[in-house]
Amino acid sequence: MSARAQEKNFQTKNVLTADHAASFLALTTGRSEAFVMDDILLASLIAGSRNPADWRIIDDSLRTEPYGLIIRKGDPEFKALVDKTLVAMMKNGEFQELYAKWFTRPIPPKNVNLNFPMTAPLKDAIANPNDKGV
Repeated sequence: MSARAQEKNFQTKNVLTADHAASFLALTTGRSEAFVMDDILLASLIAGSRNPADWRIIDDSLRTEPYGLIIRKGDPEFKALVDKTLVAMMKNGEFQELYAKWFTRPIPPKNVNLNFPMTAPLKDAIANPNDKGV
């Protein structure tokens, strides 16, 4: 039993599948009761499903994983440019507009909407930009 299952006092059983699509299929066909995965990947599977309104991502996160950019090492000028550009985008609203374009509005050509508003940790990262890595 996982530490999270013990904490919440419920039983779990892992159902292994070949990939994310197979895991979502197991959920939608009743062969599993839940699907644990990165929230944005779940949002993508839900958005592409036959009945997106039938599914929801719970607010109670099992754990939070940082997202970030990868850039080449040993190029402080490039890093400074990336940092300066991202901070400027966060301060002038361009970052938020790009996020909305890809995560809260229909995406061409199929016009699938991920319906994934910014999380509190992302809002905090935008309000307090830093270059901390993992």
